[in-house]
Amino acid sequence: MEFNGIKCPVCQEEFKDGDDIVVCPECGAPHHRACYEKENRCAFEDKHSEGFEYDSQSENESSTVRCGNCGFDNPKTAFYCSKCGSPLNLETQSRTYQNNRNGYQNPQSSMPFGFSDAFDPMGGVNPEEDMGDNVTAGELSKYVRTNTPYFMRVFSRLKLFDKGKFSLAGFLFGGWYLLYRKMYKLGAVLTSLSIAMMIFETYIEYSPAYTALQQAVSSTSSGGLDYFSGYTRLINAYATLDSGSQLLLALMGFCSAARLVIQIVTGCLVNRWYFSDCKSKVKKIKDSESNPNQAIESKGGVNLPLAASMFAIYFAINVIPMLIFGY
Repeated sequence: MEFNGIKCPVCQEEFKDGDDIVVCPECGAPHHRACYEKENRCAFEDKHSEGFEYDSQSENESSTVRCGNCGFDNPKTAFYCSKCGSPLNLETQSRTYQNNRNGYQNPQSSMPFGFSDAFDPMGGVNPEEDMGDNVTAGELSKYVRTNTPYFMRVFSRLKLFDKGKFSLAGFLFGGWYLLYRKMYKLGAVLTSLSIAMMIFETYIEYSPAYTALQQAVSSTSSGGLDYFSGYTRLINAYATLDSGSQLLLALMGFCSAARLVIQIVTGCLVNRWYFSDCKSKVKKIKDSESNPNQAIESKGGVNLPLAASMFAIYFAINVIPMLIFGY
């Protein structure tokens, strides 16, 4: 039987003269011998119990979708191209990658100011660009899954120039943002520190020492004094407190400052952390999984339920004391 032009159901490459081909004895589906031995089964084994018989024309037409970016035929069940990592449901895949500048691939654009990159799932980065550790940009895109144009540009800049980009989300949400992006270990550490300091600050806010300090602030405000006079009264009020209360208030100030420092550091470094984390996880998947492309998609993305749960805890820490104490 002539198999030229028919696609292997595993790798989706067309058979050519000289290819070592094996045919499934159950349904008649042809495979590259290497693909068949790699999977150790027919690609249609799950359909054998239904009496499935392979038909080359109908199968290749109905079970694949062609990537508009690189032209590779993928299974219709795939969300991302197995070759270049581009999403398979966007018309913008047809853009070509050229103008190589020191290894950075920028697509030609007819739109001014680079706005078209916002509609390019790869953000103008060549899907086949090596991002280090034998991981391509396309594979990272499949793992990231959400907001890929932004992250592909950031990752390429980190790889080529070792220059990161400040993350507003990382600054505002700290450890919760890391958990959302599935950086569980570091995210758990930063989130635990943040929650512990928030609980401590909340406890002090409802202590007699803090109440006395609030009263001092109110009196200086109502007295019509200028800022420096009010500040002097606040310092004097703090000095009249016992040493234990002074220590608590000082620790409260330290915790507030420490949380701000953590937010700033996270905002500055989270993209670098995420780049390293994505590469490490994709490499591990490629080294251990028999079907790495599918595993990269399924294990990547974000964890919205976990991030929402952590935000609920943050909300409870701030709101429940107000409900209990009435202010």
